[in-house]
Amino acid sequence: MKKTPVICEDVTPAFPPYPLAVRSGELLFVSGLRPADSAGFADLPEAGREQMQGYPLADLTEGRVVADSWAVHDSLEKILVAAGTHRDQVLRQHIWQRDKRYFPSYEQVRVHWQPTPAPSSGLGVTDVIGRGRHWIGVDAIAACTQAGGVFGERQVLTDVYNPDLPAASHYCQAIRSGPFAFFAGHIPIKTAEPGKPLVNSYDDVPEEGRFLSTGRSHPDSRHGPIASQTWYVYNELRRTLAGHGMDMEDVVNVSIFLGDLRDFSTFHRVHTHFFAEVQPSLCVVGFDEVGHRGTRIEIEITAMDRKSGLVRRSFPWQGAAPFAAPAVTQAGPVCYFSGMVGVDEKGVLARSADALPDTGRRAVSPMEEIERWPGLAAQCWMAWEQLRAGAAGAGMELADIAMTRVYLSDPEDLAVYEAVRETFIEDNLPAFECVIVHGPGPVAEALVQIDAIGTK
Repeated sequence: MKKTPVICEDVTPAFPPYPLAVRSGELLFVSGLRPADSAGFADLPEAGREQMQGYPLADLTEGRVVADSWAVHDSLEKILVAAGTHRDQVLRQHIWQRDKRYFPSYEQVRVHWQPTPAPSSGLGVTDVIGRGRHWIGVDAIAACTQAGGVFGERQVLTDVYNPDLPAASHYCQAIRSGPFAFFAGHIPIKTAEPGKPLVNSYDDVPEEGRFLSTGRSHPDSRHGPIASQTWYVYNELRRTLAGHGMDMEDVVNVSIFLGDLRDFSTFHRVHTHFFAEVQPSLCVVGFDEVGHRGTRIEIEITAMDRKSGLVRRSFPWQGAAPFAAPAVTQAGPVCYFSGMVGVDEKGVLARSADALPDTGRRAVSPMEEIERWPGLAAQCWMAWEQLRAGAAGAGMELADIAMTRVYLSDPEDLAVYEAVRETFIEDNLPAFECVIVHGPGPVAEALVQIDAIGTK
């Protein structure tokens, strides 16, 4: 499907040469947004100074966080208008925070800009880069509805104050646009109960959620927290889907945000318990902080009501599947890619250019002189090769990809990633985001991961 870059002269791209946003069909994919350099509260209009105390030191850091938050939401608003849509059509938003201690400062700004907020996931990251270093960054997806189209006006399914599962902050838990349901990142906190207790052991879930329990203290204390938290969140998502006429077989894409990559294997066991037959695309990333109060996991899903009659197809990996998911899931006009990491056809992570085919070896060998970690350039090349192969298997080209989000562990790694990307695609670029985290892939040895969405 043809994609069109969105031009907005009032907003400076954070990641040139990538566009500010891309419109593809009825969807708008907004690249990572970053603020300009800021002096804090002094740079804001009166409406943005509500949190200012009037004392220089008391306002120093909070002022910078608020100014960054205000700037990215101002940019988002301008891009939405330039694309012919509006804030009430935002389907999903990611908020990258360099220090989640200052989340309350961000949230107050969001309340001003988005009285009816989109589903969102707010994650703690190692750094927020793009035209400098910042406190806050966001990316987003919005609908651009048209007569006779698939997507419709956004409908809130589960709002901020839903009595059965109140949101943990200012966001809608789930919305619907046409046959698609977009969920916020869900965390294992019982927000409907007094004290909002954290799920943290097998004792906190019913018997059906304890299928990995051994009954012995030591092993259960190791894998019990992530197993019980994963089961609880998936069960809540299953319950919410059922309340709106859907089930887990309608889920087409799952994003997993882990606080500790050592939890991946146990998470994966619970994940396959819920998706034993119809598997959605899957991307697993290790973040510096997920949720709050000790949560180890945050789960974000996208579903498509299969009663809509839209085509759903799963496309396999060209080699060994690295985890229990297809390479690509087509859901109507949208194709969700699983997280692409730098593995070969056997599912083994590349360690150097020597592990690559001839074309990759020739491209990557010179880059190994500048890479920060041995194997980074090789894994970037293999991740792009996996992305290319996945697109081809789904009947697409790389030019059909509308959004890429790359996870890296250091800002310097972006230069290597970009050098590799240029060997695969140089123009007609997608919307783009770069997220710096401690664990770019589902295991510690993964140095890069590409999360992508295409349209057809």
